[in-house]
Amino acid sequence: MAEALTQEDVHKVLQGMWGIAEEGWKEWASQVVRQMNGWLERGDGVAIYENMEIGHPESGDKKIVSFGSPTAQLESEEPPVQLPDIGNQINWRYRLVATYKGAPLDL
Repeated sequence: MAEALTQEDVHKVLQGMWGIAEEGWKEWASQVVRQMNGWLERGDGVAIYENMEIGHPESGDKKIVSFGSPTAQLESEEPPVQLPDIGNQINWRYRLVATYKGAPLDL
């Protein structure tokens, strides 16, 4: 089962994805948080998936998607354990690691 995150946890995940010291991180993070807040404001949740294939060049990379309504990327009430192929991407390597469903995030 995936971990349910707090707002603080979500910010830590975003920092870990790009690295807080990397130039442009704040701009990137604010864009991602604005997108996530759009999902949260309409009542959807946020699912975070991680590439779990050991030895793959993108092992450890994360993808963030919305779930929970017909307008979400994943329409199901709860996100599946394996990220389906969406957005013209093959995602079988990505496993659900965390979810967030609550108040919009602080920027």
